[in-house]
Amino acid sequence: MIKVFTLAISLLAISALPACAKSRKPAAPSFRDQITTGAIDLAKEAIQTRLSRVPADGTIEIAFAPYPQRSAQRLVEKIIDASDTSVIIAAYQMTSKPIADALCRAAERGVAVTAVLDQKSNPHGPSNSKRDYLSDCGVAVRGDSRYPIMHDKFIVVDNKHVETGSFNYSFAAAERNAENAMVIWNNPSLAKKYAAEFDRLFTEGQD
Repeated sequence: MIKVFTLAISLLAISALPACAKSRKPAAPSFRDQITTGAIDLAKEAIQTRLSRVPADGTIEIAFAPYPQRSAQRLVEKIIDASDTSVIIAAYQMTSKPIADALCRAAERGVAVTAVLDQKSNPHGPSNSKRDYLSDCGVAVRGDSRYPIMHDKFIVVDNKHVETGSFNYSFAAAERNAENAMVIWNNPSLAKKYAAEFDRLFTEGQD
């Protein structure tokens, strides 16, 4: 009988807990909790900004390397040659003379051409890099040394066309490696995202 009575009291106490909990005011979050919550919110906002979506507009053109021979390189030259007002290019390697020549042709016909290159792979002075070659023909060039590797490979033309992919702007990428290059024609929303990233990298760079 005592055991039954004890069990009944326990059940009554348990059933009363929610009512008691509802009657209590929740404790105000501590200053540390507020700081933590704020930091998490800022991180979520930053991640969402970096991962934001853009409309799937425009036409996509793709090419591969090394076969058919130099098709990826030709696609890169094609988008540069299509420029009317501006070309911006972020490159890990810039050793391809045909691509450097396409950038120089654009600069010579009055297109604003700007480049940010990985600093370690594209030093000033004698090297395989076309960094100084581009500077000499009127391209504004900076080297970015902030990262172990500034591994980007993309081009934005006239604020509406984007080229990207694994393809480095190099002889090896065109002739030896398995690579891909893709151009998204007429997608200003996508171009704006890439241009914003270019501006961030260029700001980090040095002449």
